[in-house]
Amino acid sequence: MDQVSNLLAERGPVVASVALLLAGVFVLSSLGLFSNGAAKLPLVGQEIGSAEKRRKAFIANARDLYARGYKQFQNKAWRLTDTDGERIVLPRHLVDEARRIPDSHIDINKAFEKANEIKYTGLGGNQQHTDFLIHLIRSDLTRGLNRINTRLSAETAATVIRELGPCEDWTPAVVYSKLLRIVAIVSGNIFLGPELCQQDEWTNPAITYTVDLFTAIGKLKQWSPWTRPIGQYFIPELKSIKQKRKQARAWLAPVIAERRKLMKEGKELPDDMLQWMMNKSAEFNISDDDLSLIQLNLSLAAIHTTTLTTTMTLYDLVVRPDLVKELRHEIKTVLAANDNVLTTQALFQMKLLDSVMKESQRLNPGSLVRFVRYVEKPVTLSDGTHLPSGSMIESPYGSIVQDPTLYTNPQTFDAHRFLNLRNGTVPDPLEYKNREQYQFVTVTKDFMHFGYGRHACPGRFFAANEIKLILARILLDYDIKMPDGVTERYPNLKMGLDDLPDPTREIMFKRAKA
Repeated sequence: MDQVSNLLAERGPVVASVALLLAGVFVLSSLGLFSNGAAKLPLVGQEIGSAEKRRKAFIANARDLYARGYKQFQNKAWRLTDTDGERIVLPRHLVDEARRIPDSHIDINKAFEKANEIKYTGLGGNQQHTDFLIHLIRSDLTRGLNRINTRLSAETAATVIRELGPCEDWTPAVVYSKLLRIVAIVSGNIFLGPELCQQDEWTNPAITYTVDLFTAIGKLKQWSPWTRPIGQYFIPELKSIKQKRKQARAWLAPVIAERRKLMKEGKELPDDMLQWMMNKSAEFNISDDDLSLIQLNLSLAAIHTTTLTTTMTLYDLVVRPDLVKELRHEIKTVLAANDNVLTTQALFQMKLLDSVMKESQRLNPGSLVRFVRYVEKPVTLSDGTHLPSGSMIESPYGSIVQDPTLYTNPQTFDAHRFLNLRNGTVPDPLEYKNREQYQFVTVTKDFMHFGYGRHACPGRFFAANEIKLILARILLDYDIKMPDGVTERYPNLKMGLDDLPDPTREIMFKRAKA
């Protein structure tokens, strides 16, 4: 209460002005004066009551709301109230149509800004930074995977052993925390180089930045949109992420200066993302100061998504010891056929591991929606669905991957599901012309984990390799089991759109016999 009193004392006039403005917005919104023309679409959850009641119901049980809407309006668009207001939910065939609409009409960047509250978090820098980073991921990182995978494999092997430890007897470890460090260091080898990635002066702030930023977004979503200008002052993580940006700039500045000196002297340069950035920064009008923020955001993206996916997959594996044995056999067989080196080709040959990772994604979507877009200019789709300017659209990904017409026994974890579909040993309900559509990295309107269309995640190929490398090393080097008395998979934490692994849970590790 003292904190609230102090804040109001310091910012009383500002808070009062904002409150009056927001009250006006709320009244106008309640009267329907901000209607954007989407009201003709059916609204799921209308019986719950006011927009604020629907928002709270969404936070408490979004999955059921999406499941209801998907079942009732499977081939039609419908509306739903989430933490930020109303969304238009599109069926698969309309998403397939919408992905072809130009960015001038349907904008991913404004949707990203709204979803990640960048007004308060500052995530992403600016559009120039985003374009620069996407270019580098596509032109340098993805195209260089064959070259860097051997180095990535060596770093993964060393880091997994170092971070998990000797584990001569069964040893508990909080999986998420361990993986945060493993992913940060392994990714950092390619982003910053083999020496810098080991330094806690970078790794620890990068991890804290990642955790604090997504914590801040989650806390902001608890506040109604019109109260977030006030709510931001009660979220300490927002202050923390600003401090971490300053730390990143201070730490990287001398590193960049030294590399500029090497470039000027014509000496041999490192082969990593930071150097690729520096080589092209002038072309994209990116300052050396900007490079620090871009590096931090790159690390954030890699650490967050890769750690979540690897954690969820391990949670699925640890309760299936027979599957662990089968995977270990596959990994050893592939290694033997590739001179004991996990090359790009070797990783491609681990098709059961690929299937397990994709099945884990299917049952653990992370977020219940994909293809989130902001409608910049009004659009009318082929079935007459009107998307008004200012509206937000999305695809109900979490419901699609639970659809029994698309996936047999969708509630069941089937480790061989995508392997069998890929090999053609079971009927294909989606009738893909190319069975490789069932790979982990492939994006389709039926499986949008990495997005869909021209804005699908460009870093998914690097992420897939890294996840496979980490899982392969863990399964080769360690036996895993649940703590005594625990027999079922740890349940996910579900709130609003989020469907995430519990970051506090332990798995038991013991060094595997050679």
